[in-house]
Amino acid sequence: MARSIFETLTVLVVDDSIHMRRLISRLLEVIGVRHILLAADGEEAWSKFLTHKPDIVITDAAMKPMDGFVLTHKLRTLDESELCAVPIIMVSAHSQLSAVERARDLGVTDFLCKPISPRLLYERLLGVLNRPRDLLPHPSFASPERRLCDEPFEGPERRSGVAYI
Repeated sequence: MARSIFETLTVLVVDDSIHMRRLISRLLEVIGVRHILLAADGEEAWSKFLTHKPDIVITDAAMKPMDGFVLTHKLRTLDESELCAVPIIMVSAHSQLSAVERARDLGVTDFLCKPISPRLLYERLLGVLNRPRDLLPHPSFASPERRLCDEPFEGPERRSGVAYI
């Protein structure tokens, strides 16, 4: 019998709300993820990340003492290229453009607004698995390529100024 790609994944879920950790964990189980690590904040996540080296990180943006933005920065500044390339899906109730841009600029792979739907979580997971992005080096960290296609786009509807995740 064919195995689902989700069965082989290890996913680290980081959220200060036990209810959100349970919800995301349960949704991942339904999708077929068998290896789920849970952390209540960025500090605990950092320790679990270094120990278990998960395939994907799903992190809340606003937590204390270390939030998802600081965790993302730490992950993207790792010296080991394989570890710093891990896909990061940031989850937040704060969907203002400034929060999304900050996440993007720190190297978040994708952004998911709360409340989370099973379908959107599934689509985001498929997206980071089926369309891996090359890491682009910056002076102080690495960031996933923002473009989702290889062909350049020209024309009147070409975005300029702001790039969205």
